[in-house]
Amino acid sequence: MTLPYFAYGSNLEHEDWCVYCRRHGLLADGLKPLHPAIAPDHSLAFTRYSQTRGGGVLDILQSRGSAVSGMLYRVCEETLAALDHKEGVPHAYERVPITVLDADGAEISAFTYRVAPERRERFVQPHPDYLAVCTAGRAAFGIDATILDEAAAGRPAGMIHTAFVYGTLMQGERGDRFWTGLRDRPAIRPARVPGILKDCGPYPGLVGAATRDGANETIVRGELLAFPDIGAILDAFDAYEDFAGYGERSNVYRRIPVTARPEDGDETATEAPTAITAWAYLLLDHAEFPAIPGGCWRSHRQAL
Repeated sequence: MTLPYFAYGSNLEHEDWCVYCRRHGLLADGLKPLHPAIAPDHSLAFTRYSQTRGGGVLDILQSRGSAVSGMLYRVCEETLAALDHKEGVPHAYERVPITVLDADGAEISAFTYRVAPERRERFVQPHPDYLAVCTAGRAAFGIDATILDEAAAGRPAGMIHTAFVYGTLMQGERGDRFWTGLRDRPAIRPARVPGILKDCGPYPGLVGAATRDGANETIVRGELLAFPDIGAILDAFDAYEDFAGYGERSNVYRRIPVTARPEDGDETATEAPTAITAWAYLLLDHAEFPAIPGGCWRSHRQAL
């Protein structure tokens, strides 16, 4: 069976896909949307000039600390051939395997297309019409298009500068040695994310980032650490949390993007705090550990 296809650019726009297929006598109906997904440690960039599009076209690049939102599709063999034709495989793009994450942080093996290395340039300005197609495709699935604006301006696209920590990496805990000694120390804000916190003895673990307990959303409380350059600290954090990379069987935790909301103590505020995307570590094997009521590790320890 063909792996699911991860789309991040013009193929998200259904009419653009159908027009191409009709023009070339290819099957358009076999591209079936499944659900949104995120490609962690990747970014978007306009790296190849397309004569057809009249400007730069999108590419997906490995980029530590960045994440690319997109859509997973189910495809048949005939549709796969149509995709290869549209992407100009192997001369313009190449089809490559990729690991993406679903809304719960679970890994999914998929494939996508990236610009052939020999055709890649540092930056090629996209034509407004192509940018509009990519933007419309994202809008159709409710996927944020900010990353396109960043890429179209030639800036690093999709970088997540913040980490959400909830245990021994918080300020004053034994793991804060990884960041308290930095010359550019991160800004710190109390925050919460949806999820359940498990008691693993000397440390906690975040699970079920999208879990709801009946009508009440379960919450994990911790701290947001905003780094000027998070890539410089991720190696240390990943090693500390026993995360060896996506798809690695030895992982104890998995680094995933979560939606955090600051808790700055303003009880008079009438609007919910602005959501911030942050990296957090999801505990993988957690069935034997009990949940921490209230989702706050510090309060839990003080109550023992």
